Amino acid sequence: MIIYLYGPDSYRRQKKINKIVEEYRKKYSGLSCDFFDFDPSIGSGQAPSTSSGQEEFNRLNEFSGQGLLFDVKKMAVLKNVFEIDVKLMKEFFKKHLTSEDFTILISENVSPPKEFDFLIKKAFLAEKFENLEGERWRFYIQKESRERKINLTSKAVDFLADVYAGDSWGLIAELEKISLFAGDSAVDVVDLKKIGDYGYESPDIFGYINAVIRGDLPRRIIALEKLFVNQEEPVKIFNIFASLNRLPKDLIRKLADYDIMVKSGKLDYEEALLDLALA
Repeated sequence: MIIYLYGPDSYRRQKKINKIVEEYRKKYSGLSCDFFDFDPSIGSGQAPSTSSGQEEFNRLNEFSGQGLLFDVKKMAVLKNVFEIDVKLMKEFFKKHLTSEDFTILISENVSPPKEFDFLIKKAFLAEKFENLEGERWRFYIQKESRERKINLTSKAVDFLADVYAGDSWGLIAELEKISLFAGDSAVDVVDLKKIGDYGYESPDIFGYINAVIRGDLPRRIIALEKLFVNQEEPVKIFNIFASLNRLPKDLIRKLADYDIMVKSGKLDYEEALLDLALA
């Protein structure tokens, strides 16, 4: 079985992935789930390599065959699947297209190339996540604000809609920050400007996250330093980091431990991010 999620709005796409994985885990108590990224540039800090994609495919192929004798339900969450050999991936997908015990959840920024049209046509579920615009974008901001008990004025909604157009990750992180300061009264533009700094371009948070997951020490330190220099909120970085469902299990546990220590006053988010970079 194949599920294909695609489109530039990676936040809403990731949220859908998290929901599907959670539902599968509730439905199948013995579910075996793993995450695979075929981006050849991740991890080495050097030029892209075809071998890294091949190694990831070998790992996926091995995972797909595990547990067949014991009727184990499996799910593989894939990213950047069009970065490696077309024939190889095509054969793999067609082999598992109608499998009831093995679900392939694919997450991509774009529609599949012509060779992979069948991924949408024959998928159990195919859903597109375009960047929201206009009234749909404003309605989304209002909905997410209400969920965090934030009462935004219409001008504040318009302001955030303009500032974070096409950047739902940035919007959600900002709403999380606003929720820490917002009371029962309405939040207007003047209040937003007291809370946040909207005069700079957001640095590459995911550069730091990828460096922590797979990079070497210099890359981690440099990426974090850039975030701090640009005055990116540590709580924003940490929350985006913790929301990713594809993280290794040991890293997920470590983030949970950091969160407990921060909330108990033993350290702050900046110290947690630095410790992650140095670990």
